[in-house]
Amino acid sequence: MSYETRPQTYDETIKILEKKDYRGIAEFILPSVKDAEEVSLEPTQLSVPDMREMDFLAKVNMNSESFILHIEFETAYKSNTEMMKRMLRYYTYIKWHNDLPIYQVLVVLKKPENVKNIKGTFESKVQNLDVLKYKYKVIKAYEIDKNEVLKQRKIVLYPLRVFMKHDEIDEEQHIEECLKVVEGLEDKDYYYLTVECVKKLYKESKYEKYVKEEILMQSSLYREPYEKGIQQGRKDEKVNTVLKFLTKRFGILPDEIKEKIEKLDMINLDIILDKVLEYKDIDDLKKFLH
Repeated sequence: MSYETRPQTYDETIKILEKKDYRGIAEFILPSVKDAEEVSLEPTQLSVPDMREMDFLAKVNMNSESFILHIEFETAYKSNTEMMKRMLRYYTYIKWHNDLPIYQVLVVLKKPENVKNIKGTFESKVQNLDVLKYKYKVIKAYEIDKNEVLKQRKIVLYPLRVFMKHDEIDEEQHIEECLKVVEGLEDKDYYYLTVECVKKLYKESKYEKYVKEEILMQSSLYREPYEKGIQQGRKDEKVNTVLKFLTKRFGILPDEIKEKIEKLDMINLDIILDKVLEYKDIDDLKKFLH
């Protein structure tokens, strides 16, 4: 299995899934949340310069009990010590700003290469005095049966099925099946997010033949990429998006068409993005640009 790993690879994906159905994520990670009277998202942005933003933070009111649910999704698990320090720092930060009890969960997406036993507990003792006992729940996504997500109809987790157990089929069949599941969903963003997870995890040669461009193009995320560093809304970037979109649809564009598109305002650029799938051929585009 070939991987392309880097810190925070899936941060944007998790944030988008969170916006779509944060309660669904919470209920899958902690099933008892199904009985909660209220689940509300909390701010995850930290004021500490060297700390990464938390993946998921929510306040839960359930059966006369209130607590904070904190979930971290990890793809590059390096060591128990490093992760425990990071989780503990998150805990102290949350506790500093909110005095409610905190339920922490670590979801390990990719199986670590150099850590055989993932730990979620830490005890500190000095002079026979128990100074600290710390614990968080560990969920290993790669040990979860991916079909269980389908049984529970947890659509928000469909893109993350890419990481889950698939012993009965090989990698290419697994990729094809994961994409097939999201292909028919009304919200095409799930297809886009599944492709993003797949392409970060496998070599391009393994997945590219299974990706259907006509479905991918229907996702709003395809039109407005969320990769770090992209400033959305600027005209030059919108032009590049339109040109890329049209090139994928019709092939290499004539220079005269490129020049006309570059001169369009934001409104007309958006019109092209909205109607591009309706254009039967490049002549339909030329009529619009005339």
